[in-house]
Amino acid sequence: MHYIMERHREILLESYLVHRSDANGDGVLDMEERQVLLTHVQTALQQNFVRQSLREQAIAMHIANLSLPMVSRPVWSSSDGYPFAFKTPSNSTTEEDINAPDEPMYNPNDPPDARIPEYDFVEMCFTTNFLQSSVVDAKVDTQMLFHLLSKEYPYCGDMLLAILISSSPVGLHHLLPPPSHPKYSYLTHQLHKYAYRISETSSEFIMANSDEGLKKAFFRTLETLEHKNLAQICVNDDYEYSNAIFIQRFDTMFKGIMQGYFGGLTADGGRSPVEKVESVENINDAGKEFWSSLSLKGGPGYEQDAI
Repeated sequence: MHYIMERHREILLESYLVHRSDANGDGVLDMEERQVLLTHVQTALQQNFVRQSLREQAIAMHIANLSLPMVSRPVWSSSDGYPFAFKTPSNSTTEEDINAPDEPMYNPNDPPDARIPEYDFVEMCFTTNFLQSSVVDAKVDTQMLFHLLSKEYPYCGDMLLAILISSSPVGLHHLLPPPSHPKYSYLTHQLHKYAYRISETSSEFIMANSDEGLKKAFFRTLETLEHKNLAQICVNDDYEYSNAIFIQRFDTMFKGIMQGYFGGLTADGGRSPVEKVESVENINDAGKEFWSSLSLKGGPGYEQDAI
């Protein structure tokens, strides 16, 4: 997941710095192109919209007749840029110190419009030399600029995206070259390929080191489900692999609990969402014993009355 987020971030920066800003496509930024870039950034610093990306996605899913999340709560869309952006410039005296505190960062709960630079972004990341008359004939290599802002000075790349993205209420058109650009299709395809969404997801983690421990922990999980929904149940079979008898007993218990959870006590036997119909087995004795001792039903598959 982290790789996907990093790639999406890099594609956005590449799109803006290498392809959109370089209007004539010669691989360098002349004085006029640098002026356009800087004016765009300075204008964006004065425009700060509340982004509507998650709302627009929910509307699109509704129009496409796709189910909205029932348990998870979406908190961030890749259309709003990189969620874990650096807040401040790196401290050169501490960045090599493994014991130094982490650099302050934004997180998905910080909305895009709240990500305003607390330092002089233009001076810090482009410097006054960017438009000095003494370098009017100099040309800035776009690949070098992209590398500097994405790798060498990541806080500059992060903040550049934050500034530009929140200057429009939706979309990423203002970071892309025009549709007629030869790289437009490639960039939009890459952005779709690495698109993602971050959600707050409720879950229950079971650390089971015995079959009795598994039963007790799963019972607590079922009680939790009586009061709130869970998006996922995670089980870690934390037991010694050297005891073959114990492993067999544990595996049988786990299988029986899962069979019962996915409707194994209903008239048609039920099945897991990932099981093929022809591979479904009847609930085993360990599962029957577990579920018969409870007044609770399992999860999916209990639209019918239990036997």
